[in-house]
Amino acid sequence: MRRIQFLAAVSVMGFILTAAVAAFTYFSVEKRYTNDIQNDVYQLHEKLSAELARYSEIPVVLSADPRLKRLLRVPNSERLLSQTNAILESWNNRLNSDVLYLMDKNGLTLAASNFDSSTTFVGHNYNYRPYFRQAMEGEKGQYYALGVVSDKRGYYFSYPIWDHDQIVGVLVLKVDLSIIDRIWDQQKFDYLIADPLGVVFYSSRNDWLYQSLAKLTDNQKNAIRDSRRYGDSALNSLTEYQELETLRPLSSLSLGLSTTGRERVLVANTELGSAGWRIYGFVPISKLWPMVVQSALLFATFYGLLVLVMTAWLQTVKTQRKLAQLNDELEQKVAARTSSLEETNTALRDSITQYEDTQRALRQTESELIQAAKLAMLGELSASINHEINQPLAAMRTYTENSIKLMDRERYQDVQKNLTSIHELIGLVADIIARFKVFARKQGEESRRLAALDDVINASLMLSEASFNKKGIHIDCAILERGIMVNADPVQLEQVILNLLSNATHAVRHSDSPAIGITVSTHLDWVDVHVWDNGPGMDNDTKKHIFSPFYTTKKDGLGLGLTICRRIIEAFDGRLRAEDHTDGGAELIVSLKRLQDGETSHDA
Repeated sequence: MRRIQFLAAVSVMGFILTAAVAAFTYFSVEKRYTNDIQNDVYQLHEKLSAELARYSEIPVVLSADPRLKRLLRVPNSERLLSQTNAILESWNNRLNSDVLYLMDKNGLTLAASNFDSSTTFVGHNYNYRPYFRQAMEGEKGQYYALGVVSDKRGYYFSYPIWDHDQIVGVLVLKVDLSIIDRIWDQQKFDYLIADPLGVVFYSSRNDWLYQSLAKLTDNQKNAIRDSRRYGDSALNSLTEYQELETLRPLSSLSLGLSTTGRERVLVANTELGSAGWRIYGFVPISKLWPMVVQSALLFATFYGLLVLVMTAWLQTVKTQRKLAQLNDELEQKVAARTSSLEETNTALRDSITQYEDTQRALRQTESELIQAAKLAMLGELSASINHEINQPLAAMRTYTENSIKLMDRERYQDVQKNLTSIHELIGLVADIIARFKVFARKQGEESRRLAALDDVINASLMLSEASFNKKGIHIDCAILERGIMVNADPVQLEQVILNLLSNATHAVRHSDSPAIGITVSTHLDWVDVHVWDNGPGMDNDTKKHIFSPFYTTKKDGLGLGLTICRRIIEAFDGRLRAEDHTDGGAELIVSLKRLQDGETSHDA
């Protein structure tokens, strides 16, 4: 019960503090945004006022040019009209203004800088424009309107042209209000510029353009439309206020067209120049809420973590007391079990020692088994050994008997030839005995793992050649690439190939035209040695068990030959598998890692 009350009190306190943080954040962010809007509006006011002020005095200066008066005196002169158009175009290009044009005292445009444009002002009468009437009254005129011909927003500056003491015309300079986009390149918020009636004539949002900030009366709307100042705009209200003065002091209001929905915004405004314009800056209040929510979530998270830390600390204090009691009990139990663990560790060390001794014995047994298999194979090849040695011995006996007779006849040159032949036969016998001696030698653990595949295969064939010839077996050897080095011990690999050749010889013993072959195929990183025969082949059961220990198809076989062969090949990270030969018979494939030039086995 006390736990539930504690959690409830903590939750209520957290909710109150989170609400307070959210409220504080809202007012802080609102104040910051309000200050930012005011600063931005003030900057736009300063920049735009300075830009417009730069243009306001230009008509006053240019109106004193006597060349303008000449055209006003003789308006029908083509020469003066052409000269005046060129002058106005030159001035306009240097001033970077929109249009510069000259009107007579009736408001008719006589010359303009855009005289050669499809939207030229020449020939149009603008006596209804306030800037014209202001100039005809002898004052500097200024006015904002949407161009009737160009349909472009602009600000107009005008000044009368005096001929002695009479006003004979008006010079007007139009500035394209797109200059606002150029001077306000760091805009952060939405803004608009409104005339004294609250009609928006420039805005960062197109849907606010030519709408009113406050509701206009029908007379005001008609007067604006008659002046053609904003074209045919509907002049809808962006707020619910009837009077413009009501919203000017406000810091927030609902803004937008009623058809698309109004949005609550923060607002700041300032007066622009003497024309009664005002600049308004806005930022949606919806932008404030993500910061408020983020602040509230951060505080709630912090508060939750703080509560968890305090709870954990209290729980830790309680737990430490219990742990102090348990430690004494654990120490007694640990002491009792330590002696048992020491006995177990001693027994485990003895078991590991026995395992290592067994492994060494197994490796020794495996080595002895491989050597026994090698000697058994030598027993099978004994007939071939006798045959290979008896032939040169018989030849040497013949040469010797022949040499004795030749000596009696004193044919010493022929005796020398016989002795040379006997010497060569002795070398041949020595080579035969050396091959069998190397093969029969027992390999130690330091045996090499770098074998020249050509030499191994050739040595295997030479040891088996006599047996093949005696049994009438044709041997086909195809090594397409020479100089191949593989990861294997040469003697042990020779033992494997000899074993495979011996099995192949046994398989073809009943064939009419017995044939055995060795084919070498190379790959990127591997070499495959195929030993095939044209015997009856192997059924699926034989292929499944052929590498199992003591499995054999020979009457007097032990079933260990292929098992030992596979163990030898796998010791060199290779593979030995049995398949059917494409032309019939069986095929044993030895796969070994290929070593490139200069490369050695990692196990060497």
